[in-house]
Amino acid sequence: MLAEEHGAVLTAKAKKAGISVRYRLVLCGTDAGVGYLQARSVDDQGRSLGHGALPDFENGKVPKTIYKHYDNLFRGFYGFHPTFDEDNLATVLQDCVGLLDVAESLGAQSAVTESLDIALLRQGQVLFQSIANSPTVWSSLAVRIKSPTIMKECLIHLVGQWNSIDDCKRSSLNAGVRDICEVKHKELNLVKQAIEVRIAGHYPTVIQRSHDNTPGRTSYANDIYSWMGLSLFRHWFAQEVIEERNRYAKDGGAELYRQIAHGGRNYLDLNSLADFFEYFPMSAKAKTVFENHLFLVKEEAKDFVVELMKHNSQLEVNPEEPLAHLTCVDIDRADMPWYKKIKKGGGG
Repeated sequence: MLAEEHGAVLTAKAKKAGISVRYRLVLCGTDAGVGYLQARSVDDQGRSLGHGALPDFENGKVPKTIYKHYDNLFRGFYGFHPTFDEDNLATVLQDCVGLLDVAESLGAQSAVTESLDIALLRQGQVLFQSIANSPTVWSSLAVRIKSPTIMKECLIHLVGQWNSIDDCKRSSLNAGVRDICEVKHKELNLVKQAIEVRIAGHYPTVIQRSHDNTPGRTSYANDIYSWMGLSLFRHWFAQEVIEERNRYAKDGGAELYRQIAHGGRNYLDLNSLADFFEYFPMSAKAKTVFENHLFLVKEEAKDFVVELMKHNSQLEVNPEEPLAHLTCVDIDRADMPWYKKIKKGGGG
């Protein structure tokens, strides 16, 4: 349409007068979708043949939004940044999607995708919060504009929320995105399983003994409170796993793993111990000693879940109000769906 041979051949007089118009494109069919461009003839003086006023205005009214999108597209062709309404995320998103629709209709996405990515990322934390809330929707746009940053955020939240995403929403995902999520989710579950095994089989260092000096009954008896604390901890952890509050939970085990990571009285607190002391009564002093030994068991358990506490998202989260899912999955540029294809069933 804009090939050299389709352009008007201007006269020397026209060129000397500063006329450079050689093409005219008319936007048609905007009542149904993004419309289409139709080439119109231009004479050797740069004038459109058989056409009068420009169609951009109707009775003095502001041009349709679609004209703005086409204007931004042509700005992209010439290396200029598009003009967006950046008052808030909603207006930016509306302008970005409109421009992208127009660009895709002409196969010209590459001319605008970088500008779209930059405009969205300028929304900062508002954007990242929106992605955390609706990663399935944002992943579709991320694929269209090939944004590594937005796609990484989507994948982190999708994998973290995978157990709570129903089949309908999963099927609506881009096939490449869905495959990556399935692989990353399986990999993360293997990590969680290994962590749970280590927690269940861990013995605190304080009750371990050396082979150098064969310990007697008294040596082990002195650690009775440590063994009781370990027994109660394992009882509690076994119940959590049996009731599937671990990696099988809707939150992927986020609440359980965070309790372990925080330790202290975030679980098995004094109120919880009341039932335990009903079966194993102790003096006030003995209860304090027992709680201190239980505290040490919890402290050592923290180390096992450090990997799961990583926050790889750019969303700033208040520690007092954490997300309902984990954000620890590692996503690299090589994981982007437009860089590689992943075989289903891989990664685990």
